[in-house]
This record gives sequence, C-alpha cells and structure tokens, in this order.
Amino acid sequence: MTVQTMDKRHLEVFVAVARAGTFTRAATELHLVQSAVSATVAALESDLDERLFDRTTRRVRLTAAGQALLPKATAILDAFQDARETVDAVTAGLSGSLRIGYMTNVTLFDVPCLLGRFYADHPGVTMHLSPAATGTAGLAEGLRGGDLDLAFLSAEPEDHPDLSVTVLARSPMGLVVPAGHPLAGRARVRFADIVLERFVEYRTGFATRTLVDGEFRRRGLWRDIQIETSDVNDAAALVRNGLGVGILPRYSVERVIGLHWIPIEDATLETVVSVATYRGRTPSAAASRLAALATATR
Repeated sequence: MTVQTMDKRHLEVFVAVARAGTFTRAATELHLVQSAVSATVAALESDLDERLFDRTTRRVRLTAAGQALLPKATAILDAFQDARETVDAVTAGLSGSLRIGYMTNVTLFDVPCLLGRFYADHPGVTMHLSPAATGTAGLAEGLRGGDLDLAFLSAEPEDHPDLSVTVLARSPMGLVVPAGHPLAGRARVRFADIVLERFVEYRTGFATRTLVDGEFRRRGLWRDIQIETSDVNDAAALVRNGLGVGILPRYSVERVIGLHWIPIEDATLETVVSVATYRGRTPSAAASRLAALATATR
C-alpha cells in the first residue's frame, strides 16, 4: 500500500461525500463537477487500496474502512485550518469560517448580542448558524461528528465528559399552568400534586425534557404527555391555551400574560445555557476566541 499521493484535497472531497451522502450533493457543496468528485474519491481509494464507500444508484454509504478514516480525515483537516488561522491571527487577524450550533428562541443568554460583539472584533470570520432540530443531544453529536465547531447548548460539564462545557447562565424550572387552572393560586406545589396532569413537553433530546423525564423516572412515576414541541415560545403558548401544564424554566414565561410559574418544593431543577467544544479536536482559533468571549460575558 502506498499513500504518497494522498493530499488535503483528497480528504476534503472524501469528508464532503461522507457528510452529504451523495456525490452529486457533495459536488454542489464543493463547487465541482460530479466527475471530479468521483475521480478524486477513486484516486484516494486506489491510493489506500481500500474501498471507502458502498455505492448505490441513489446514495453512498461508508464502508468499515471509510468509517475508520472519517474521524482521522476530519482531524487532519481541522489541523490544517487551525494552522492557517493561527498564522492569519498573527498577520491579519482571525479569518476562516465558524460553524455554530444554537438553541432557537432561548433568551437566557443573549447569543445574538455575543455574536455581534465577536463580529465587530473579527470581521474576517464567516459564521454559519445551525439551529438545534433535536435539542442538546443533536448539538452534542454535531460537535462530536465535526459538523459543528462550537455550540450553545443546555448541559452541565458532567453531562458530556467528552465535551469542554462552560455554563453561561442558569434559570430554575417550575410548574407552569394557565390562568384559571386549579393550581394557579398555589405558592408552591409538590410532585404528588401534578402526576395526574396532562403535560406540554419538549421533544426527546432536549435537555429540559431529559431532566424532567429523569425526575419522574427516579420517583417511579408516569405522566401523560399531551403534546410535544421543539420551540421554547411554543411551549409557553401551548400551556397558555390549555393544552396541558408544563415544567418550564422561569425565564421563558416571566413576561407571558396568562401563565403562572409555581416552584416545585420537592425537586430542584434548573435549565442552563452553556458553550461547548469537542475535546477530541483542537478548537480553531476562532472557536477558542468565541468561547473565551462567551465565558467573559456571563
């Protein structure tokens, strides 16, 4: 086996095809013709004397060899980018791109304000924002898989030991009920008071859903989830319109008319906003700078 001809471009094309799932989509993302992408992958496979993809008429899938190569190839490309950004930071300021995951409509920490401050200091960095379709779990996987450089998610450092996590803000969670609900006048409630309620809840994978599910499971209790959502604003609106009660962070309902937030006296639940990077890769200069700015802003 010889690998003398393998270069950075081979790895860039390989990673693009692996993530896109098709040669056509990868070619579009790379601004190349499909034949060039196919030829580059074929050359890399010949160089390694291993087939990296199983090809079908509609999609390509990584072989075992391709799965083994993907994290190594990603790490090599990250190292190239880090080297370039390190030099650029010395000679002409930060540049390059930064892939950022975030939770939509979470105002506990002002991410847009932070990004504005970062851009003012580093206009040469292009930022790509990716919303959390599957919550914190999806953002964590995006960091591990190399799709994200940095993410704003809801996690404590001990929740994901393979991530470098810094908590930026906290808010207590309590029972939220609409005006007119039998519990609306209560100063506090206990879990025994709410087990028969129907709940509005976030989708599985969202950190607050994980916390509440764990609390019910720890007590050996089951609850009736009436409706699920992936939007913080939707959760409050659904409760206000009578679709159920919710266990929601206080900050998300403080300014919502027609809702009552009630502390749960026999449970201590908090939601957090944190900034995270993956420990398995050296963060780019831009990611490190943004994480440091977020930490200093908290």
